[in-house]
Amino acid sequence: MAESKSKREPVYEATLAERGQVVIPKALRDRLGLVPGTQLSFSVEGGRLIVRKKVDDAFSRARGMFKLAEGESVRDFLRATRGHGHPAEGVSRLAESATPPARAGRSPSRRR
Repeated sequence: MAESKSKREPVYEATLAERGQVVIPKALRDRLGLVPGTQLSFSVEGGRLIVRKKVDDAFSRARGMFKLAEGESVRDFLRATRGHGHPAEGVSRLAESATPPARAGRSPSRRR
């Protein structure tokens, strides 16, 4: 491991294997939260290989979808989106709507 002169960030080295494989040093995997199955994207910028962690989860996909009007709070946005006044009302309505209806011909199961 060498040190970068500009940012004083450590520079890690690895060797390209015959089949094009590279082992990402553990310190970098830990620092970036890279676990088996993490998808990476590769690009070339200014003659440098750039490797980026692909973030594909519900929060990342939703980020930036909803823009608040100037001066609008998150609470105002949620009230308008839910179509009612008190935030707790939306939670109880959501819970009620998420309860699946009983199947025809079957009695509700009992827990013991």
